[in-house]
Amino acid sequence: MKKLFILTLMAFTAMLCNAQDALFRKYDNTKGVTTVYVSKAMFSMMPKIKAGDINISKLAEKMDKLQVLSCDRSSLASSILNEATAYYDREGFEQVMKVNDGGENTTIYMKARQQGRNEFALLVSESGELEIINILGKITLKDIRNLTGR
Repeated sequence: MKKLFILTLMAFTAMLCNAQDALFRKYDNTKGVTTVYVSKAMFSMMPKIKAGDINISKLAEKMDKLQVLSCDRSSLASSILNEATAYYDREGFEQVMKVNDGGENTTIYMKARQQGRNEFALLVSESGELEIINILGKITLKDIRNLTGR
């Protein structure tokens, strides 16, 4: 009985982690939507990683995965945003930052995971466009703040 309980608990935990992945997979082959997945193995193969002028190699060392969903179809962007926001609320993510800067809305969600890992979701919407960046790893809120420059 104890083994069954542990297996059930492990399966449930895996399902929760895959729920966010399902959003990215759902829109993977949709016109007007671009999705990107980068694994920990790929980060370890890239010694220097830059995002614009910022060297993010130290942050990349802490990442287990990075997912990006970008949508430039205004009719679809609002639907994806509503779906993502409902997911973060339902799954107990904490809204740690929200900024409205001249029509560009940025929201950062955070959820503590097991073994000192955190999951962050950055949602940026503006004029019918949407960008969702999901990061999982041993990353702190300070790391994210340094990355966003806010």
